[in-house]
Amino acid sequence: MTGRNPQDAFSSQLGHRYKDVVLQGSARAHLGDAFYFDHYNSPLAGSQNPPASQFHNKYFVVPRHPSAVFTGREEILEQLRINCLPSKDPVSQRQPRIFVIHGLGGSGKTQVCLKFMQDHREKFWGVFWVDASSTENLERGFAQIATVCALEPDVDVVKRYLSNSTESWMLVLDSADNYLLNISSYLPVGNRGTVLITTRNPKCEIHATAGTYRLGKMTENEAVTLILRSTGVNNLADKSIRKNAKQVVSTLGSLALAIVQAGAVIREGLCKMEEYCTIYSRRRRELLSQKAVQDTGDYRHTVYTT
Repeated sequence: MTGRNPQDAFSSQLGHRYKDVVLQGSARAHLGDAFYFDHYNSPLAGSQNPPASQFHNKYFVVPRHPSAVFTGREEILEQLRINCLPSKDPVSQRQPRIFVIHGLGGSGKTQVCLKFMQDHREKFWGVFWVDASSTENLERGFAQIATVCALEPDVDVVKRYLSNSTESWMLVLDSADNYLLNISSYLPVGNRGTVLITTRNPKCEIHATAGTYRLGKMTENEAVTLILRSTGVNNLADKSIRKNAKQVVSTLGSLALAIVQAGAVIREGLCKMEEYCTIYSRRRRELLSQKAVQDTGDYRHTVYTT
């Protein structure tokens, strides 16, 4: 019997063990159509939940929490804090604050919004999330909001409800990448709301009333820290470890999603940090063509081509 080629062995191991670890992470990070519904007035809320009167936030309808290894992005988070938090004088606000975040797929736009929502949920009466990648997903997302708010499951009904609300609310329209879909049809009006739009289409900037931001690659320091956290390294200041990590993030173009995927491979023991670049040069397609954190083909393709 002939011996097995080590590269073929790695490829087979990658195909099975990498898929397992990434899909486990994906299950924690992206629940598909299963959203995290949380509001303190729910009759299903357990006795451990504090009374609603202690909180400003009533509805928190989001698909997942931000990643446990979320790193950096202080500049965009500061821009959102400045431009998107509720006004102290809502009467002076004539229209919703609409902020557009655009950039490559896999750059971390969704994670930034999740982080902002988590950090500031108590400043908003309602926090809502809609997948804006297609008309069908938009309608489904607005129907989920309607269910939680006890409304008729209709986009216009939900828009009218938010537009006439006297409370502050935030709506995220995520992955509005379809060039043929006019996202303006899904924007509530009124003066109490904040809308965050994430997109790969820079032309969506036309909808912005509160600012825009192009989210690019991470800084080297952010990228190195992210991959170390993703691999489970405890000593983030170790110079020799950071030196090896710099080579990896440089090879990956400091793209957030690619870095997290690389961290999953290393953490699972499929290769060491210092071996990753060599294996990447030979097995790039296998390492980057895994359907991982995102659940659409576009994200997988973007990570590979980037």
